[in-house]
Amino acid sequence: MRTTIITSVFAVLVSTMNLSAKNVITYSNVENNESGVKKEYVTINKETSKPESKGCYLYDRKGNITEKTVSVWNNETGWVNTAKYEYQYTSANKVSGLTYTEWNKETSNWAGKSSFIAHIYDENDELLSLEQINIQNRANNDNNFITQK
Repeated sequence: MRTTIITSVFAVLVSTMNLSAKNVITYSNVENNESGVKKEYVTINKETSKPESKGCYLYDRKGNITEKTVSVWNNETGWVNTAKYEYQYTSANKVSGLTYTEWNKETSNWAGKSSFIAHIYDENDELLSLEQINIQNRANNDNNFITQK
């Protein structure tokens, strides 16, 4: 049931983005390094030639997406983050967890709370369920520690 809801929400978001994407041009940049690949996509409004949004994707050496950051353009301050997705994987190379964190405009930092979606598999690596947990983000000595609250 949750998978159906998540899929439906994703389909609506993609179709909405496609409707609003008619007046934009997308530029991309790809960087390869020892830890993997970084792909950046910037959309520019065709009519005004102003930037609108940016998506930054990080992939590990196996080709798995490890992080996605979404930003929007602000004429006064430049790129402003809006959301970050962080992915974790099992030893079988399947998503084990997804953390979603929004940008806090007031503090100009990532929000203190995130949503974590745990992917639970059986012994044959078949997906059994998804469990959403709200977590409190805490930092200690510049290392991020995630705790359930």
